[in-house]
Amino acid sequence: MPRLPTYSDKEILQAILEKGPEGWELFCRRFDPLLQSIIGWSKWGFSEQERQDVSQNTYMQLHKALPNFQYQSSLAWFIKRITINQCINEIRRQVRWRTFVTSSVQRTPDGTWNEMEFENPDTTTPQHEIIQNEQRQALYGALKQLKDTCKNAITLFYVKNLSYREISEQLGISTNTVGSRLAKCLEKLHKELRRRPLFERTPS
Repeated sequence: MPRLPTYSDKEILQAILEKGPEGWELFCRRFDPLLQSIIGWSKWGFSEQERQDVSQNTYMQLHKALPNFQYQSSLAWFIKRITINQCINEIRRQVRWRTFVTSSVQRTPDGTWNEMEFENPDTTTPQHEIIQNEQRQALYGALKQLKDTCKNAITLFYVKNLSYREISEQLGISTNTVGSRLAKCLEKLHKELRRRPLFERTPS
């Protein structure tokens, strides 16, 4: 197999600015493996869908940032920093998400899902209260669409704050199965929520 020619950072940036799609194709051939390897770091714990989302957001940021690149570092380092920042943004989004799920929903003794206060009413405006109520209703509706297997897994981890080991003992499955089940169930819940305007994702 013939080797691809080696281009300098400056040549790649010029190609992006002058040739548009052709330049970006050259950029992707050179740097996409780096970008994907960072997004795929095990410490992030991203699902396949989350990796795709982070990758898309990273390329959107690169489209904005690369025309203003000042060569104060290597292009690879510049790309690495943007990619890591987008991964961190996704982790922060997930933390906000988990806080919302944990604070907004609980399982009642009769097996139904019940709403809880999300924020202190004294610190919210009427507009915030309306939005929070709509978010809770959207979450409640999305949870109702899931099978009991997913509802139980989400409840044990996000509401009861059980560890993987505790969940595996309670459900009689391995800890690896707990992790994969949660990932699949959250993906299903995310898809349900993204159909609702309040939970549509916007580029960060």
